[in-house]
Amino acid sequence: MYGFGTQFALVKSYSIASGTKLLVQTRRLTTPSRVGKRSEDTGVLIGELLVSGIDSARGREDLAKMNWIHRQYGSRIGNDELIHTLALFALEPQRWIDAHEWRPLTDLERVAIFAYWREIGHRMGMRDIPDSIDALRRWAAAFEKTHMVYAESNWLCTNATLDLFVRPLPVFLRRFAKSLMACFLEPHVRPMLGVEHPPAALEALVEFVFWARAAVIKYLFLPRWRDVDVLGKQDGASGRVRRNAYLFEPWYVPEGMLSAVWRMLGSSRPLPGPEYMSEGYLPRELGPLEFKERSKDDVLREAEEMREYALKGGATGMGCPFSFAG
Repeated sequence: MYGFGTQFALVKSYSIASGTKLLVQTRRLTTPSRVGKRSEDTGVLIGELLVSGIDSARGREDLAKMNWIHRQYGSRIGNDELIHTLALFALEPQRWIDAHEWRPLTDLERVAIFAYWREIGHRMGMRDIPDSIDALRRWAAAFEKTHMVYAESNWLCTNATLDLFVRPLPVFLRRFAKSLMACFLEPHVRPMLGVEHPPAALEALVEFVFWARAAVIKYLFLPRWRDVDVLGKQDGASGRVRRNAYLFEPWYVPEGMLSAVWRMLGSSRPLPGPEYMSEGYLPRELGPLEFKERSKDDVLREAEEMREYALKGGATGMGCPFSFAG
């Protein structure tokens, strides 16, 4: 559910017109041949931050590459827009878990998520990040009140993303699938994205499915005995990670027997292969292919600077994120 909330936090970010105008200008999200890789890379970049950890070598390199990509757009990405996106990644998964998971988060878990994302924000150079989770929630609400407005660029980005989700489905199911995904968006956000409200019956059905899932997990599932491998297998010699699965296009997924069979059968679906970097990825290689070599030295240099920054304590000015009444 955390991953689900993160995915739709990204969609919710398209309700801020100042951000979507830049996305439309770059054409990386609205061009069918580019949107698949951008979406896969976004998932991998965030996954590395959450799984590898920002103080690991992989996490530092991952965050340095993200910073490098953002710097290519200079002042066109404002500090407030960055903080709002950070707030969505910190707050939306919590909202999803509290609403639909088998148990709500504890206060300790909430603050841990906030503290982690706040430190990511500091390492991305964001200024004036609110210093508590409640303050961040209030800041985000105030920002959305003045900046969450409909624009055609919002719809273009949202529609391109929803089209990507429904691409594998038969044509006759795609309209229904888009209505289904509209259920995952808050009612006040849908008009800002140009998304129609789904039928009330469909919303009720979705709520029931989430409730049933939570009940089954709570009462019938055993605790996990091992960690979930969400990134893939890392090669010990090269350090490259080969993913186990993908959402839209098989970037960084190794070729296997099944993909070979599909290829022999002349399948038109995207299949793992060299064109999708089936050899795996290093964090510094993520992002647009044209940046792959150009960014390498800068990314490695910044990753080393982050290591030194972490050794000095990181954003030590935060202090204890808990407050207790006297």
